[in-house]
Amino acid sequence: MRWLCLDPGEKRTGVAISSPEGTFAVPVTVLEHEKDGPSSARIAILLQEYGAEGLLIGLPLAMDGSITSQTSCALVLARRIASYFNTVPEIPPGVDVQEPLEAVPVHEVTSRRFPGSVRVLLWDERLTSWEAQRKVGSTKPRTGVRHGRRRSLDAHAAAVILQSFLETVGRPPTTPCGPEDCTTTDRTIS
Repeated sequence: MRWLCLDPGEKRTGVAISSPEGTFAVPVTVLEHEKDGPSSARIAILLQEYGAEGLLIGLPLAMDGSITSQTSCALVLARRIASYFNTVPEIPPGVDVQEPLEAVPVHEVTSRRFPGSVRVLLWDERLTSWEAQRKVGSTKPRTGVRHGRRRSLDAHAAAVILQSFLETVGRPPTTPCGPEDCTTTDRTIS
């Protein structure tokens, strides 16, 4: 399954795509937008252009796992985009956003599909901006290239989020279990 990943920010959203076989992530672009995030129509175009069946959205939690104002903004974005595709956003188990979302066991992420719809999944993005900056390089930018470098980091951060996801879902479950054993209570956004 091919995934498109968004790293939403206040003014820009980094975008990355997985390889067709879903083994590695590549930074794609950065979308400029207003405070409410990128348009669902623009995301639909990117999904179609790259042949992606799933949309991963970075979930910015605090280091202790608590919800921040950025977390709430990402949840609003996920709800809006999921609604556009007539589906619900999903979270992996173990992430408590204190919002009604559908929890899906990590090992079911790639096997579970809603026929005819795009999967919309939130994914923990803690430390991804730091990791992207480390990968791109930590040298100070020359005058005049700071804005371009910041844009590049947004796309690279999306790739770091997506790579984390691909590496996690690519592993077999650590314990054999059925949906009754692994799934937390269904939490669907209303």
